[in-house]
Amino acid sequence: MSDDDLARALRALDPARTPADAPVPLAAERRLREILERPPRSIAARRRRVLPGLAAAAVAVVALVVGTIVWWPAPTATALTPEPLKYAAVDDDVPTLLTAAQDRLAHNPGRDDAVRRSLTLGWFFSATVGEPDATVFRREWVDVSWNTDLSGSVVTTVAESTDAAGDTVPADDPAPGTVVGDASFIRGQFHPLSIDPPPATIDAMRELVATAIGPQTPLTSGDAIIGVQTLLGEWTFSDAQESALLDVVREAADVRVLGRTTDRVGRAAIGLGGIPTGTPNTDATLLVSLDSGRILGVETSLRAADDTLGLPAGSVTSYTLWDVEDRPDAPPAPAAP
Repeated sequence: MSDDDLARALRALDPARTPADAPVPLAAERRLREILERPPRSIAARRRRVLPGLAAAAVAVVALVVGTIVWWPAPTATALTPEPLKYAAVDDDVPTLLTAAQDRLAHNPGRDDAVRRSLTLGWFFSATVGEPDATVFRREWVDVSWNTDLSGSVVTTVAESTDAAGDTVPADDPAPGTVVGDASFIRGQFHPLSIDPPPATIDAMRELVATAIGPQTPLTSGDAIIGVQTLLGEWTFSDAQESALLDVVREAADVRVLGRTTDRVGRAAIGLGGIPTGTPNTDATLLVSLDSGRILGVETSLRAADDTLGLPAGSVTSYTLWDVEDRPDAPPAPAAP
């Protein structure tokens, strides 16, 4: 499928609600390309995953996500990015913090099974060429749901959006709650990293992380965080599986403790940082709940200023949140097949 084919397919998903020249939903395009370009595989197969670029659409869109950065000069971009999270220092080291999270996962009532669904609430930098007033930092729900026969769907719903001043939503922007992307996969078309729920062991999770980001020796903290993000983009794991994922993070080299913080929806978390190998000017942050021990989100920011984007060092470029199904504004779960 070519870039133009993908753009046309996305825009044709719902012609009654989606104008022919409407921009492609940011997160939906990224997830669709990852899924459609991924060949079928077994859990034992190893390969280097090529991070996708954005399709060449009629209206150019920028989505700043780890591994997916397309840009042009945007002099007002500084006004678009949210404030970085603030961290309070903690005395504990990485092993101590992750062990405490695993204890919470083991002893608190939580999820005991894996679900072939990933509901995320994400923020993405977006702009339209030649229309600086249309530049937004958009929040979108992305609901990836799939079945054992490898059919599935990716539904993107608009959440909050602000213009460059941070005050209002552009008059022509879709209202929160608007479905802007609804793509379906026929049987056998969805290609997950793992068809079956992976065992809740460090070996199984290490294998999947290596498949997601390519084998790295040693595994760096940034690559481990991106691997976690990729897996949680396809599955909602059990507490035991998330605990095994935290084991993979623990054994990664150079994990930094950022401290205690509150995430974008008010949840107490510990932040752990790392630099992905493929995007050395990106700082990736893993947020782990101080209440449940589950992984709450991943944020990315710039380590150094980007003159092309007009963004200073430290600017937040994206964040993705999980465990958001119970929010009152969350979209409903897809109907069972």
